[in-house]
Amino acid sequence: MRQGESGRKRVLLLNPPGDQLYLRDQYCSSVSKASYYWPPIDLIMLSGFLAERYEVRVLDAIIRRMPRERCLAEIEAWRPDVVIFLTGIASWPADLDFTRRIKERTGALIIGIGGILLYEGASLMEAYDHLDAIILDFTTGDVVDFIEGAGDGETELPNLSYRRDGHVVPGRRREEGRTFVVPVPRHEMFDLRRYRVPHGRRRPLTSVLLSDGCPYSCSFCVASPMRYRYRPLDNIMAEFEHLASIGVKEMFLKDFTFGVRRDLTIEMCEEMIRRKLDLTWIASCRVDTVDREMLEAMKRAGCHTIQFGVESADEGLLQQYHKKITLDQTRRTFELCREVGIRTLAHFILGLPGETRESIMRTVAYAKELKCDYASFNVVIPQVGTDLRRLVIEKGYYKPDVQTFDSGRSFPVVETEKLSRDELWEYRNRAIRSFYLDPKYIWRRVIGVRTWTEFRNLVENGIALLMGDSPVILES
Repeated sequence: MRQGESGRKRVLLLNPPGDQLYLRDQYCSSVSKASYYWPPIDLIMLSGFLAERYEVRVLDAIIRRMPRERCLAEIEAWRPDVVIFLTGIASWPADLDFTRRIKERTGALIIGIGGILLYEGASLMEAYDHLDAIILDFTTGDVVDFIEGAGDGETELPNLSYRRDGHVVPGRRREEGRTFVVPVPRHEMFDLRRYRVPHGRRRPLTSVLLSDGCPYSCSFCVASPMRYRYRPLDNIMAEFEHLASIGVKEMFLKDFTFGVRRDLTIEMCEEMIRRKLDLTWIASCRVDTVDREMLEAMKRAGCHTIQFGVESADEGLLQQYHKKITLDQTRRTFELCREVGIRTLAHFILGLPGETRESIMRTVAYAKELKCDYASFNVVIPQVGTDLRRLVIEKGYYKPDVQTFDSGRSFPVVETEKLSRDELWEYRNRAIRSFYLDPKYIWRRVIGVRTWTEFRNLVENGIALLMGDSPVILES
């Protein structure tokens, strides 16, 4: 392999270019509904493991809006030994074609990571012979062993699918133990001032992961099959201290479910307060895992917004798809957040099998009743690896030969007896307009603005969201 000026192998962490603002991270992918984009947590986590041994460079071609040819030229000029790239169900055919061109131009090892590769990686490696390996768990440094040639031996490498002697060795996630420790990720390698989220208040912003997997079993979620594991407090605080030292102001906590370990959550908040860390943050929680004491601790420690998976106002659907929350639990939690002074973002899924036009409109009315600060209305998608995907294929609601899709901006791919795809898209647009054009909501948002960043996000994302009635065309 070639070596850089440091005498070490060169490793490129790549978010490939695309014709849409593709959000690719944490085994999910979609198209940004507006102009927001956060740093991809997969690459951030890997940066700590890799920078200890290699000369590492990050190229986020999406946030830099790089055309493919320019991106390819920049990669060829640097001549990496290894390229680790992100992909996902929204863009994988174009991503694999682009990385094939990288292979032809540079001869680098090509290693992928993403939801579709997690579950269908071995078959895709058979179809795309330029793929050398797939990372199945980005919270480990096992990819280092492959880069160093350990995959040529008889012992199988954990958390990877890879080629050995021309044959694909399918891998699996090990997920051993209850905890995991990572080297401090190298956030400074990412151009953090370019990133922002619609509910953010300050910049620079970065993504942080404190736990992996989820102990709950929602049928539609890619995290359900993954074992829940968490980082020890000292490992977390080392990263927080590093972020404060490099001038980061805001964290987007990317845990699928923050706060599962109530004791650790409160202890973390108390430690942040004790250390006087100037960090504000956003987290994703379940409505049945938080209480007043936890919310007050989170607020004091800098949390200003919590995302909740509310999903639907139909309790039958919530139980059918194993969400296992009630409407009253959600009402109480949103009221608690208002009392404590934490803003809320409610995620809703429209079009689950069993959904009707009437239940969608009840969900919109419920979103207004909750007085959430943000509402994200998404059409149902059959995520690879989920029970929902198996159901909609079995029922004939989805054709598995549809290569690409996303939940936010592309046309629906699931159609049931009760809702056609055209109707589902119409009701998705109706939900967005009904919620965001409500005069009471507009007034509440305007008087709630606290920073210039927040005001700019409000205006730009509001315009983009309301102009997004037409679906985008995904690359194939």
